[in-house]
Amino acid sequence: MQYDNLTKEELLIEIDNKSKAIINMGKQLKAITPKLETFDIYLIASLNRTVNISKAYTSLIRDNNFIAAAPLVRINIDTLLRLYASIISAYDRNTFASKVMNGELINKMKLGTTKQKLSDVTLYTEMSKIEKMEWVTKIYKAGNSFVHLEKSHIFSSLKVIDKKEKLINMSIGFHDSFIPESEKIGSAYWMNKTIDSIIEQAQIWMYEKSQKTGFDIEKLNDI
Repeated sequence: MQYDNLTKEELLIEIDNKSKAIINMGKQLKAITPKLETFDIYLIASLNRTVNISKAYTSLIRDNNFIAAAPLVRINIDTLLRLYASIISAYDRNTFASKVMNGELINKMKLGTTKQKLSDVTLYTEMSKIEKMEWVTKIYKAGNSFVHLEKSHIFSSLKVIDKKEKLINMSIGFHDSFIPESEKIGSAYWMNKTIDSIIEQAQIWMYEKSQKTGFDIEKLNDI
């Protein structure tokens, strides 16, 4: 879907609607086969995290709390990267999920048959090589600027009144009035793109499951 001409509220509604679709994926997984695989558990946890982070994001943006909302884009990217890690790790999907559930850190695992570790840098670099996923690296790094106390937090707390006189207005309070509306819209745009990609990762797994079990994946459209 194209998001370029949507308002901020329209973008937030898109996020809310995606959460409903993600919740429905639980029924779709069960429809393919009621027998759970280990990766199903990992995926369900990832999707549960996604809908709750997304709900927090839309609530905070609507509450004029961009400073708290902005880092949540980066958290959803974290989920996206760790779903993608299950595809490119040295393990098959179920073994990967089992190792994570037993406490093994993903950044200690290896990329395929290489000796390269699955650090965040490796994950976003590899994912950005996929056609139409080039944005992942840029948004990951932009998201970090809101996770760590950096210039983005400084400039979101002030407004330049007069450059010549070097006058600024600073504030401590429950508002985000110093943040341009365009930046809020941009954040909601990339949150949508991130969630779309998480959904795509889930769909890839459901396709794999359907192939293994002989389930007609087209039937999921009726669920």
